[in-house]
Amino acid sequence: MKLQDEHKLPGGRIASLDQFRGFAILGMIVVNSLGHFDAIAETFKHPNYGMTFANTIAPFFLFAVGMGLRISLANHIRKFGQIKGFRMAFSRYFTLILIGVVIYGPDPKLGMWDALVDIGFAGIITLPFILGSKWIRMTTAIAFLILYQLLFIFSGYGEWVMNHSIDGGPLGVLSWASILLFGSLLMDDFSSLNPESFIKRSLTYAVILMAAGFGVSILEPAPLWQFSQRSMTISYPLFATGLCYALFIAFYWMADLKKIEIPHLTILGMNSLVLYLVQNVIIELRGDLLNRNAPLWQALSWGIMVYLICFVVARYMVRNKLFVKI
Repeated sequence: MKLQDEHKLPGGRIASLDQFRGFAILGMIVVNSLGHFDAIAETFKHPNYGMTFANTIAPFFLFAVGMGLRISLANHIRKFGQIKGFRMAFSRYFTLILIGVVIYGPDPKLGMWDALVDIGFAGIITLPFILGSKWIRMTTAIAFLILYQLLFIFSGYGEWVMNHSIDGGPLGVLSWASILLFGSLLMDDFSSLNPESFIKRSLTYAVILMAAGFGVSILEPAPLWQFSQRSMTISYPLFATGLCYALFIAFYWMADLKKIEIPHLTILGMNSLVLYLVQNVIIELRGDLLNRNAPLWQALSWGIMVYLICFVVARYMVRNKLFVKI
């Protein structure tokens, strides 16, 4: 691992990106620490079908990765040359896959296909396109979604993944990769447009993508089209990507234009990988301490404890200028 920050523009850290990632981390902690308990509202859980708050968290991470990938790859190529730059990027995402396999277990059917593994594979399969033009990346993102949907419907994969896997299984990385590519498109506009044009274009994308996702979700037969993070069919990544655009614009307006930051989110957003690992270790202890039917006050107390531990770790690292990335 390196002690450095790769997500920079010439002016330094991007406040809105730190806030966006910090919100994703906060949401992750809330969902992962509370979703286990029966007393917690369903919006903090992952249903097979539907769009809950819990279903928005993973897309936020993939979108943020896409925003940083193009910048970091271009910087590495300038410093080390094209071959080494791509090799470093590949190694970074392959390492995420290995970490994910260690955490989730090497089950190629079910448990392995969670956040870190999905991010790793999505990063790898988008590398050939990430430095291409906007149209190449947009076309590739849409092509990934269409290809996955066709495989889901016509190959028997859809029935298999709903019975045996999560988050789209091994082919679901095509849908996750599309979200990553759209994140890279937003960063292009962020770097090249004035604030007014950037906001207008991003909100246009948000409306189009969310409308498209919702429109597809009401097609029949419902199991092939409706919102589902488990299946990763086309309506879910389209709608979730639109949400990513809308949320980032909110943080852009607040943090970059109005210079208003939520301090806790900035701190959480600077070491997202470390906090993911920390909360995962803590939550693994939950089964030994609390049952699913624990009362609401115990569930909420557990969630607050997990958050406070993660924040203390994040605060310590920021104060000591430790920014850990693969």
